[in-house]
Formats: sequence, C-alpha cells, structure tokens
Amino acid sequence: MSDIVKYLPEAAIPGGGAPQWEVADAERWRAARVPAVFGPVAGGWILAALVVLTVVVQGRGGHASGSAGTSWTGYPGAVLLFALPAWYRFLPAAAVVAAAPLVALDAVRRMLGADGPGPAACWLLVALSALALTGALMRLRSRSRQRALVLAAAEGARSPVPDHLPKGHSRRGLRLVLAGGALCLAAVGLLVWGLVQDLGAAREAPYDAAGQQLTALLLLVAGTPLLGRGLSARGAALRLHDGPQPVLRVGVRHHSSGRHWLFADARTVTARPLVAFRDRFADNHPRPGRLLVGGSPRRLRNEHHDIDERSEPFEAVMYGAPCEGAEVLLEFALYEEERTIVSHVTAAPLLPHRRHSFRPWTPAGTSYAPLRRAAEERERARRAARRSRRSDGGSSACGSSDGGGCGGCGGGGD
Repeated sequence: MSDIVKYLPEAAIPGGGAPQWEVADAERWRAARVPAVFGPVAGGWILAALVVLTVVVQGRGGHASGSAGTSWTGYPGAVLLFALPAWYRFLPAAAVVAAAPLVALDAVRRMLGADGPGPAACWLLVALSALALTGALMRLRSRSRQRALVLAAAEGARSPVPDHLPKGHSRRGLRLVLAGGALCLAAVGLLVWGLVQDLGAAREAPYDAAGQQLTALLLLVAGTPLLGRGLSARGAALRLHDGPQPVLRVGVRHHSSGRHWLFADARTVTARPLVAFRDRFADNHPRPGRLLVGGSPRRLRNEHHDIDERSEPFEAVMYGAPCEGAEVLLEFALYEEERTIVSHVTAAPLLPHRRHSFRPWTPAGTSYAPLRRAAEERERARRAARRSRRSDGGSSACGSSDGGGCGGCGGGGD
C-alpha cells in the first residue's frame, strides 16, 4: 500500500463531524465482550469436543436397531447435533432458535426410553445444548450492548458511507452462499432419493438408505454453516447502506500476520487493541478516492507525515458499529503521488480473535517514506560498492601477477 498518513486531514472528516473514540468508551466496549470460554472460537471447540464425547459414550451403549430398513426418527436430531458446533461458531441466532433447543428435546425424548449407558449420552446432550444456548444468548446480548455503546460514543454523528468502495464489499458472502447452497441442495437430493427408495420398497425386501443419510449428513454439516455464514456476511455488508451510519475517528495498526487491529485512537500509546480484521486485496482494491490535500512535497510531508503502519497506528474514520459478526468501513488518507493526498477505503469484516503480539509503540513524529527511501538508496550504494570492489580486486590481482600467474589468465596460446 502507498504511504499512509498518520493523522487525517480536515478534508477527510465527514460533513456531520466524526468524534474521537475516547479510550474510556472503547474500554467499556471491550469489556462488553463475552468471557473467552463462551466466545465463538473457544466455545465452538468445546462443543465439538462434547459432541465427540457424546458419540463415543453413545457408541459404547450399543443401541443398534434390530429392525430392517431405514430409520428416519432420529435423523434430524443427529444433523442438528453434528452441526451445532459450527452453528454456534458462525450462526449464534440459529443455535438459539433451532439447534440447541431441538437437541435438548431430542435428548429428553431418548432418555425416557433409554437404559444402560444411554442416559449418560442423553445427559451429555442436555449439557452441551445448555452450554450452546447460554453462550449464544450471551453473544447476542453482547452484540446489542456493543452497538449501543458505539452509538453513544458517536454522539449522534452519522454520515452515508463513501462512494469509492472496494469490490470485496459489494461481493461479500456470495461465494459462501453459492457453495453452501450447492451442498445443501445435494444433501436434499440424496435424502429425497433415499426416502423414495425406502417408501417404495417391499416389506420383505426393505431398502437401507444409510449411505444416503450419512453422505447427506456430512453435506449438511458443512453446507448449512457456509450458507448461513454467507448470508450473515452479506447482511452485515448491506446494513451499512441502510442510511447514514455512526462515524468515529479510530486508530488502525497493521500486523505482519495479515490480521490488523482497531484501536481507540492513533495518539494514545497505552490504548489496547480492540478488534481484528484481515487485510485482503479484494477489500483494499484501489478505486479512485477523493482528493484531500495538494501542494509541494516538502510542505505535505511536514504537515501530513506518513508512517510505518506496522510500527504505530494511523487515524481513520470508521463507518458502522463494530461488534462480533459486523462489518465496518475504514476511510483513511494516503499519498497518491508526492504532491497529492487522497482518501482510501478498506472494508473490514471483523474477526473474533483476541490474541495479538503487538509491542508498545512510540510516535515517530516524522515522515517514514523519505527515511525508508534514503535507507534503500544507501543499501543499493553499499551493494554497488561491494560489487565494484570485487571486480576491481579480481582485475588488480590478475594485473599484478608476475609472469606465470597472468599467463594463465591471458591464455598463452602460442
């Protein structure tokens, strides 16, 4: 990316203003997150481990059906059980409405007729269903609280999103929707095939559709989260166009891992990272931005110095309310040429990651690009000098040899 300006020029601020996100307000937003154990990543892995444990316990019970043909009674519950960790990870609302309660009801139904080790597996089902329901409700409440905190911090400042948006924003979620929809349609086709064959089979020769059921289960476990995640991502992008959005001035710092982070501002060195997003080409694809400042290179670099974005944060205007599962737009300033500064917009679907490896930073206070170019020029000069010394050393060694050594170079061809 081009040279990023540390602080926004006045022309980059929307007409209605953009207040600074105060560190105290940002810390309240940060504190509104759910505990890590109920977070989408940790909670999803915990649920996956409980699902595996439940299957193992249930398998030891040896409750194999002695009836011939295909059993369809427990199939919906099995699909919901195996899909629950992914639904919790990506679709907490779906986990609240469908997966968790239905898994619990299926467990209670099975518990009433179970014996031996069956109740143990059913109690595990009830426990993981309760965990999923509790965590998903907490996450939905956390989203609502974080939105409210952002709206309060914006103090009524709102503005329509910029016009020059990257292509990734307009195409958000389409690939996931297509992939998930294709997998779900394939699963439905397999189930319809198995059901028709089962219903049409004679009693003396029942049809076993276990193969179709297993394949469809795998497709649904993979397809439903993809489809739901794509629809959620697309909805988060479209909500930014539902009228003027809350705007705040924030800090952004790049990380070499590809995950970049929002800070409360670009001035407070003690401010902690708040939320991460990925730096993808499609979300940064350059489109013509608006001209912010023009003038002589010396004056621009003095008044609007650029920075090394991996060493310290830079200032940006944030459009939208950040929370888990949301997308925001970040508009900042960069040098298009030495004489012009233009605006640039990054689309940032937010990530649930909490760990980072940022070191404390101190403001450089001066333009980074001229220093970098001077260092690169010195390095090129050093490499050229080394090549020159090696070349001069080889020719002088050949020229200074007494007779015999030089004859080998010249090739004595008489």
